[in-house]
Amino acid sequence: MNKTEAVLSKGQPLFEDNAYILLWTKFLGLSLLALTSYYVYVKQKQRLIKLNSKEKTYLMSISYYLTHDYGLSPRAVLDGTSLFRDFSAVIADRGGESWKNFFAESAKDKARTYALRGSRKDKKAKV
Repeated sequence: MNKTEAVLSKGQPLFEDNAYILLWTKFLGLSLLALTSYYVYVKQKQRLIKLNSKEKTYLMSISYYLTHDYGLSPRAVLDGTSLFRDFSAVIADRGGESWKNFFAESAKDKARTYALRGSRKDKKAKV
């Protein structure tokens, strides 16, 4: 079993669609954030990309702001926004123009953008 197969079989998916799988793996069975690894699997290219610390921190920060500042539930962040789909596509284009543009905005501002988009679907969101 190669690394990609191992990660895909043992990883916990956060998001999956026809193009990408965003998943995380525990280190020695521990789900401590500092020891958790996140990956994007690009289905068409059969390519596994491990998030670097900047990318992981950015995603976690956006999720934090969405739940704490804007009142979205974790389920609403997953299902009610395009954050994880957009993020997966950006990681697949690491170093490209879409990656640079996505990370140019602060996590707090990016969360506000997603909260505004999500609030159209979820009227309970605080914007």
